[in-house]
Amino acid sequence: MGKFFIKLFCRFIPNRTTRNRVRFLLDNRTYVNKCIKFVNSLGKFKNIKKIVGHGSRNLVINADNKYIFKFPGHGNGYDKAIREKRITDAFRQISPIAIPDMEILDFDGIAVRKYPYIAGINLEQFPPKKVPQEIESKIAKQLAKFLYIIGTSDPKEIRDLKTTATEKSSILHGWCQNDVKYNFIMDPKTFDVVAIIDWEEAGFNDFCKLFTYEKDYRSVMTAILREYLDLCEKQKSK
Repeated sequence: MGKFFIKLFCRFIPNRTTRNRVRFLLDNRTYVNKCIKFVNSLGKFKNIKKIVGHGSRNLVINADNKYIFKFPGHGNGYDKAIREKRITDAFRQISPIAIPDMEILDFDGIAVRKYPYIAGINLEQFPPKKVPQEIESKIAKQLAKFLYIIGTSDPKEIRDLKTTATEKSSILHGWCQNDVKYNFIMDPKTFDVVAIIDWEEAGFNDFCKLFTYEKDYRSVMTAILREYLDLCEKQKSK
């Protein structure tokens, strides 16, 4: 399919995000096929699923619901992969919620991130503004504790990734995964948060935007903020 027909075909896809993801797969068919071939060289997988990440930054391949392979959409991806591994290795020891172990594989000079597949659901399984209150409350308590523990920590292994090594944390300022809303995995039966994934954008910064810039699931994020601030107050009074 030539570029003209790809463009024409994609014009009939109404959702912009879906349209861009389909176009990425069609425009980069050779690269996508090579990525799938690489994954298949690592094991006899029967079910391969392709997912294009937000902004076409990554091509994600789910292999038999056993492993997740993340290929960079542009560039070799090594700087981002190494940075993410350093951060997740530092926080895996202290996080109250599991952080999947990450392995970096080389694919013709390209960094491929490999993670174990985590079974469960995420917030997008619920229509916006229709998350049951009891689930909202349970999610909020777990994620508030996670945000507080990560945000107030200061792992020496990654201090060089801060603007200055001596920079201190404060309320809504510190280490943060920076995109928690869509990147926590829940057990669909108990609604326990079982993992936090996708740490590519993690950093030491103000993270109030997690709560103030959200349109979808605003009530969930407001509940998390309320629990987080309450936790801060309790810790301050100790």
